[in-house]
Amino acid sequence: MEKIGLLYRVSSKPQETDGSSLDIQKELGRKISEILGLKHQEFDEGVQSSFKVEINHRPKLVELLDEIQKPNGIRKVWVFNTDRLGRYSQSWYSILKVFIDYGVQIYIGDSTKPYDLNNSPDKLMIGVLSLISQYDNELRRMRSIMGKRNSLRSGNTYLGSTIPFGYTVKNKKLKENLKESFHLKKIFTMYNQGKSTMDIKMYLDKIPDIKPRRTKLGWNLGTLQKMMRNTIYIGKQVWKWEEKLPNGDITTVDEITIDTPQLIEKDLWDSVNQKMNLHLQKRKKNIPTDHILGGTIVCDECGLSLSYRKRGNSQQYYGRCSEYSWKHNEDYLNDKKKNYNKTNCKMKRSLNIIETDEKLLNKITEIITKSSIVREKYKIKDLSPKWDSESKNSKRLGSIGTKLRNKRRELESLEDEQIQIEYDVRTKKISESVGDKLREKFKISIEIVEEEMDLITKEERLISESKGWVNWISKMEKDVKKVQNLSLEEKRGFINRNVQNIQVFFDEKSKEHDITINFRLPIVGDKLIYNNKGNIDETGFKDYKIIDGDRKVNFRFKKPTQIRTKLNKEVRKGLNERIIQLKEVEFLSLQNICDKLNKERLLTPTGKKWDKPKLSSYYRTLKGKVLKKV
Repeated sequence: MEKIGLLYRVSSKPQETDGSSLDIQKELGRKISEILGLKHQEFDEGVQSSFKVEINHRPKLVELLDEIQKPNGIRKVWVFNTDRLGRYSQSWYSILKVFIDYGVQIYIGDSTKPYDLNNSPDKLMIGVLSLISQYDNELRRMRSIMGKRNSLRSGNTYLGSTIPFGYTVKNKKLKENLKESFHLKKIFTMYNQGKSTMDIKMYLDKIPDIKPRRTKLGWNLGTLQKMMRNTIYIGKQVWKWEEKLPNGDITTVDEITIDTPQLIEKDLWDSVNQKMNLHLQKRKKNIPTDHILGGTIVCDECGLSLSYRKRGNSQQYYGRCSEYSWKHNEDYLNDKKKNYNKTNCKMKRSLNIIETDEKLLNKITEIITKSSIVREKYKIKDLSPKWDSESKNSKRLGSIGTKLRNKRRELESLEDEQIQIEYDVRTKKISESVGDKLREKFKISIEIVEEEMDLITKEERLISESKGWVNWISKMEKDVKKVQNLSLEEKRGFINRNVQNIQVFFDEKSKEHDITINFRLPIVGDKLIYNNKGNIDETGFKDYKIIDGDRKVNFRFKKPTQIRTKLNKEVRKGLNERIIQLKEVEFLSLQNICDKLNKERLLTPTGKKWDKPKLSSYYRTLKGKVLKKV
């Protein structure tokens, strides 16, 4: 039975309940498919603007286009109106090209008469309707902006749309909401006292009658952070009218500063924002910039990413299980879910960063260049949608990874709160009825977070296993040496696009590291096998099939040989004379001599700073040599 694709979308939250709501679109779309006698397949984008969003940020639309491009795929599509497909011209023409290439017929609104894109008049009509729709939306947007500007200039303080937490609106002016402002002050105070945004979220989620504005599913960490950054709470709000120029630059057309009721003392607001800035700086500072495996190389024992440090001239990846054990309290250590809490980290020997980066990059590149899967996908024409940019996909994967980690943290906190609720009920801290309400609330929140994690994981898989990344790798195949000449950022991107993670295990007996590289696709040892019959496919190639390989490869880092650097005779002679001068003429202590030598940058023969044991050993050896000469 022939299928019709039904695409649903609204551009903003208010549209969920107006005349073009999702429910109305679904009802009309299903009715049209029933009238046409077609089996329908739904693609629900929910609330999403298409004005500035490119196609590769709209996974449901990409799914629809994938279904269209399959053999015997969808050849009929229904939309509520043409701007459901897209208003941004580049995106619109990309969609239109796919529709034309596969002979897709478009049904719009309540009409059962399709627009046939193989028919020139219909193609023209669709283009004209799209332009009219874009013009109508642009006109509506301008009227909204002008109305908002005039309202603010007349003395009103409410910008429209969502009312900020802590306020209510009366006669288009913001007024303090006493009930919410109490908890708003609590939010700022908690953060100022060292509580995390996750702690604040858990505090708010346990208050049944205090809810976020846009969802009933609990507070969002990002929302809390934006609230604490918002100057509206210290009595100032800036409204900007900004427009995008043809060259992509943003220009400010008008700017209005609005005086609002002050809910938070400026000293408290400044203190909170100073702490947030400091936290952000620490996070940025902790992100290493001069190696390529940060976040990818992990301890096989505990699953934590190896950390990064410098010791003298050496840069190292090292295990940090014991750091986590030290940081967290006893309850946290006893939590069996946190298997990384080890009091004795087994990563006894660190890895030299320069050596490790070089060996692993060479190994990864070697496997990729030998892969039949990579070569096959590069051979296929129109491998990826033309709108799918590699750099944008890479950024999206990074953003998705961050979202997934935050959701895992949120899920762990919600599960901890479930346990706390049971404890509070049993110890009579809260009543059974309140406990029931909280149980139900957190149960729903956990289900929602799990669903969101599932959707995020599917989106990550859709991008990371898509065909687009292979195109970039295959170009590297032509000249592998180019990878070595890339910038550090580009090398990181190359590794992240191809490798899920790199696990490291330290063998205490051999004192060597076992390495496991986990690739995103099964390209390790994959094979291309030709058909014995010698058939030729439609592209002119011999008929063959590719057998998937493994996704992982194991090998061992041999224990590095210790190479001692030798000082030339003149430098060593100068060092020796200086030590004897300080010890036997100036009668300084070993510690004072170490301080002097380090300050004068007279390092040990191996290029390290002096300490008392090193100096004592070196001085004894030096005196022995002097005595022998005598």
